[in-house]
Order: sequence, then C-alpha cells, then structure tokens
Amino acid sequence: DDVDAHFNTNNNNTNNNNTNDDASPPSRLSTFQTDLQHFLNLTTPFQTYFDSIPHVNKNRMHYPEYMDICQSRYEGLRDVLVRQGETTSEWILQEFLKSEDVVVSGEEFFRESLSRWGVDPCVDVGGDGD
Repeated sequence: DDVDAHFNTNNNNTNNNNTNDDASPPSRLSTFQTDLQHFLNLTTPFQTYFDSIPHVNKNRMHYPEYMDICQSRYEGLRDVLVRQGETTSEWILQEFLKSEDVVVSGEEFFRESLSRWGVDPCVDVGGDGD
C-alpha cells in the first residue's frame, strides 16, 4: 500500500498542543501527530497518547557534573561542536533528505532547526559564566 504523508509548511513554531479551531494554525505537536497517524495509516489519532506523556524537563535539577557550555573555558569545545553541527546539518539537508525513504513532519520547521546547528548558541547569550 502507498503511504500518504503530508508536510505542514506553515510557520507556526509553537510547541504546545493547542486546540485546532479555524482561527489558529496547528501546533508542531498536533502536526506531528497527524503526520504520524497518516504515515502509519492509522484511523485512531495519537492525541490521547501524547497528552499522557509527562514533560521531561518540567523540574530542572542541577548535578555536580553540570557545566555551563557558554563559559569561556569551553569555547574550544563549543567551536568543535558548532563545526560538527554545521557539517552534519549540511549533509542531512543536501543528502539525507533527498532519499525517497526519508519522511519529515513539519519540514519547514525541521529545515529551520537544522540551519541553526552551525550557530554558536552562546553568542546571543552575551554572559560569560566564569
């Protein structure tokens, strides 16, 4: 059987699971749920399943091993990670996504996210945690 998967290319970057009335575009989560349902050719939506998953980062804990990657002493490590992120994102965008076997939900958001893999996340922070 052919599998029909669609991409939602609206520019809505909200990650909440809002109700989808005619006035608001679907959230990334609801788009993913719908795309996955269609990809798997299912008749029952995933909505209730995803709503029951607890939010992993709800209570942030700090561990002794915690490091602030934006501290100047980690600049060399950050440079390596950013270069690798840029190389990897280029390969995904230019090679991997061209495969007929690859399906992406929310393709526009996915591409925008990948484009930031080569950007140092600490540049905009401005603070030096030292």
